[in-house]
Amino acid sequence: MSTMKQLWFTAKNKVALRNVEIPKVERNQVRVKIAYTALCATDIHQVSMGLLGAKPPMPLGHEASGVIEELGAGTEKSGLKIGDKVCLYPVTHCGICPACTKGQPQYCENSQTTGAFAEYVVTDISAIFKIPDDANLMAYCLVEPANCTVRAMDLVGIKHGASVLISGIGGIGSIMLNMILLSGGAKITASDPVGPKRQLALDMGAQYVIDPMNENLVARAAEITDGCGFDYVFEMSGSPQAAEPTLKVLAKCGTMVYFAVYPPQYTMPLNLYDLYMKEGRIQTVFTTTTIMPRTINLIPRLQMDKIIGKVMPLSEAVESFEVFKKSIYPKILLDCSK
Repeated sequence: MSTMKQLWFTAKNKVALRNVEIPKVERNQVRVKIAYTALCATDIHQVSMGLLGAKPPMPLGHEASGVIEELGAGTEKSGLKIGDKVCLYPVTHCGICPACTKGQPQYCENSQTTGAFAEYVVTDISAIFKIPDDANLMAYCLVEPANCTVRAMDLVGIKHGASVLISGIGGIGSIMLNMILLSGGAKITASDPVGPKRQLALDMGAQYVIDPMNENLVARAAEITDGCGFDYVFEMSGSPQAAEPTLKVLAKCGTMVYFAVYPPQYTMPLNLYDLYMKEGRIQTVFTTTTIMPRTINLIPRLQMDKIIGKVMPLSEAVESFEVFKKSIYPKILLDCSK
């Protein structure tokens, strides 16, 4: 029996690195030797608050890249071959349930997670996407979170010259900022309580930064936008403390984007009269598998050298969760070969 290291959610607020059997490759499945897997706030919150219905025991990890080692029967027409570099989608989809046949595979009723904090992943071919032969596997493990930001851009459609505020320059916030910088938005402003993250935003190309802990967000927004507010506001932090204040800086006819995943029990007060008077729009964002090829095309245009802050070995996966909580690095990667 061949075994591998894999990180598991074992109990509330607890994870453990286990030695588990490498699954056999069944029909329509692929075995990928994982190169890198990135930590996401969702991984942390699955363990701390059961986000997305997570329950122990279960394997963790969903932002990954690697190399195909084995292809099962039924995959012949995929065009994939052993040795191909690939990235992974977080879940599989069956193609035949009501959600899939409606064109919403991200809501597949028969989906299975990949558990990519591991040396190997064996999963359905629907979760596998080829990347360029010369791809830097470190950068391309971030295709999945970047895919979520492309989904946001599709849903929101920033108009050229429109003013944009982004709240929270963590891992996903820094990727979203990069997308906004490519969009034609103007007066791009980043709000974050952590000084190095505000500096990161400036280094990436933001025009203004705000420290929401020591500056008046509403007053600074008025200064930057000549009293108009921001046409687009992206709340990326997932912090309830940021959810309501950011809505207050939305311009008339503006779009408020609640991108982050908030605690399942959190309910935000909302004054519908104020929103009505602004003719404001609220947009949330999930994801979709259908745009993964477009996201793969975009990876070379993203500032991954600035977004990837630290790389740790898989053997230190448990410790990496504690490092993540210190909020020092925008993105932490696990090198799954170590």
